[in-house]
Amino acid sequence: MHPPNYLLKFQIGPVQDFIATARSTRDLWSGSYLLSWLVAEGIKKLPSGSELIFPSRSGQPLLDTTLNPDRPGILIPNLPNIFIAEIKGNALETARQVEAAIRAEWGKIADSVWEQRSKIGLPQFTHDRFRAQVDHHLSISWQITEIGSQGYAEAYPHNGWHLDAVRQTRDFKAWDSATRDETSRLTNEKDSLTGREEALVGGTDYQKKMQELKLASKGTIAESYASLFAKHADYLGAVAIIKRSWHLAYLNHAHTPTLKTRSGEFIIRSIPAIAARTCEPDDKALPQEKTQGDGYIAAIAFDGDSIGKWVNGDFLPRDMDLRNHHSSFSQALSSFALGRVREIVEGTAADQLAGNWKGQLIYAGGDDVVCLVPADAALDVASKLREAFREATQSTETTDGKPDASAGIAIAHIHSPLQDLIREAQRAETRAKTEVGRPAFSITLMKRSGEISHWGGKWDDPGKPFHEIPCGVALHDTIAEAMNHGGLSAKFPHRVCELLSPYLVSQSTLMEAGKSMQDAITETAIAKELIRHEFFHAAERQGSKEAADLLRVPFTAYLEGVLKARTEREIHSKKPSSRTPTQELLISVIGLCTTVAFAHRNKSSAEK
Repeated sequence: MHPPNYLLKFQIGPVQDFIATARSTRDLWSGSYLLSWLVAEGIKKLPSGSELIFPSRSGQPLLDTTLNPDRPGILIPNLPNIFIAEIKGNALETARQVEAAIRAEWGKIADSVWEQRSKIGLPQFTHDRFRAQVDHHLSISWQITEIGSQGYAEAYPHNGWHLDAVRQTRDFKAWDSATRDETSRLTNEKDSLTGREEALVGGTDYQKKMQELKLASKGTIAESYASLFAKHADYLGAVAIIKRSWHLAYLNHAHTPTLKTRSGEFIIRSIPAIAARTCEPDDKALPQEKTQGDGYIAAIAFDGDSIGKWVNGDFLPRDMDLRNHHSSFSQALSSFALGRVREIVEGTAADQLAGNWKGQLIYAGGDDVVCLVPADAALDVASKLREAFREATQSTETTDGKPDASAGIAIAHIHSPLQDLIREAQRAETRAKTEVGRPAFSITLMKRSGEISHWGGKWDDPGKPFHEIPCGVALHDTIAEAMNHGGLSAKFPHRVCELLSPYLVSQSTLMEAGKSMQDAITETAIAKELIRHEFFHAAERQGSKEAADLLRVPFTAYLEGVLKARTEREIHSKKPSSRTPTQELLISVIGLCTTVAFAHRNKSSAEK
């Protein structure tokens, strides 16, 4: 009698907070890559005869037995924090070995950083606190389900339900405080990035010390370490220190090839460099307060819509083989993440050699992408990511539709806190899915004055002709193109906002009380005509009649699309909108014009 097969689902965390708590692009990329690295170590521990179902093993450079520095995608953090495998034999022992392998690798990485404590400025007496924070960081959960006679399609959902229960009832491990002698010598400050862990290093005195070490150790590895900690006076705990320096302490020592490519050393570009489309490395950038320029940067959080349901097979015919679906869908997501994302975000190698730099990819794990791009390129990059995702997953199309995706974009000044920008992009992604209505995009503008504005819309349908596109992307791009080529002045979007803002007198629905349906329809028609008049009046004054004529088709389509999307949201949510149709139109046009203005401002700044 053959031993039964088991389904193993494994999950590692934390994820979003771990990645988002970052001061620099180096921190962002490093946190993402570290998680992918640990997941890869766990997958490699799966025994011979087992089969990795999700993610796809095919084409995954981090899963190679021997890491190849010339392998495309070797430096892309692309493995999700969950993996699913079919196990033959002793599944319980396998799960324990996988967990042990991940924790052991995390321990080795932490040890390698601790060994470089003199270069980092970590006092010996911080050892116990360092180890305690390392030991408490990882959260690992797993669930085993026997496949047996019930079959894969029955075992899979039960496995997921049980794992959710495991994650809600995971063991609590008490925190071991530092000894009294150590506590008297340690700062009482919390980690500046997380606000949770007690800091081991940091402050202005520490920053000055690292700046002096950087100057005194020119051309040595000590300078590289000092550069990572000399730019800011942050207080840092063990996990933040590891994120910032493990690429030097571990990758460059134990796994030298992984930070090299055919074109030389892998470059993590600075925030000002991304905004200005240059290639200045983050490690060599000046402190933010000394950075020149008035550029704007955008963070994109891109995510597949209802991806859990697509993976679970909820939209598939009942007679569909779930096991085969998981394999093919996993391969499609891998193809998207490894084959398409980087070139869309960062541009081709030829573009970069020509000095035409674009964005910086932070993470690409299946359907989930996080990246930083110049503000004027954000909507275009997000649109192209969505197109590539749909193309990669088109074989999964059913009578109920096909997989799609939404994106959140946050735009802020280059001096804004990076982790605030990332979290705002994640919030914008949630807003796109829940408030705008998936598939959609949502953009948050974080102005230096402290004012925050939002704009978003449904994606266009590529199968429809131009005049039926209900999305603001077509209008946004047409305005931007006219401004870039001088057909419209840079004042145009600002003038539209000035003309329309006075009409936005209220955001409550009280003004609708007592109105008949016919009155509401008449008011909406009048509002559309008024908005159209003010918009084209500004276009002709800030450009020409020819420039205004180019905007007529996409502008008319956009207004109709805004009203259509509003109606669809009301039907879906089964409750009336909090805005009148007039308010919806005004807010949408003002939001679009504000976004165009900020994007153009960044482009103009970068070209100076």
